[in-house]
Amino acid sequence: MIGNTEALEAKYRTCAEAYGAAYMRGDHKVTNRNYDKLTVLVAKLRTCGEKGEAILRRLMKDESDAVAMCAATHSLPFAERDALDVLDSIARRGGIIGFSAETTVKEWKSGRLTIC
Repeated sequence: MIGNTEALEAKYRTCAEAYGAAYMRGDHKVTNRNYDKLTVLVAKLRTCGEKGEAILRRLMKDESDAVAMCAATHSLPFAERDALDVLDSIARRGGIIGFSAETTVKEWKSGRLTIC
C-alpha cells in the first residue's frame, strides 16, 4: 500500500500543478480536465483512510500555491482549521490562485461548497 499511496501523492501533485498552470492561463478545458483527475485521486486517497488524509495534510504545505490550495480544499471536511489557514494565507498573496483560495473560503463558510 505504501507504494500505492506514494504514487497517488505524486499523481495528485502533478495534476494540481497542471490545474494551477491551466487556471492561470485561462485554459478552462485543461483546468476542468485536471479538476476531474483530482476528484478521482481524492476518492482513491479517501479509500486509504488516515494515510490518504496524511498525504493531503502534507500537500497543504507544498511550496506550490496551486498544490497547497487544492490539497487544502480537499482537506476541509477533515482538517477544516488547518485547511482554512492555508487557504487564507494563499488568498493574502493575491493573484488568480489567491482569488480562488479566497472564493473557496467564502463558499465553504457559507455552506455552499461541497467537497466530493
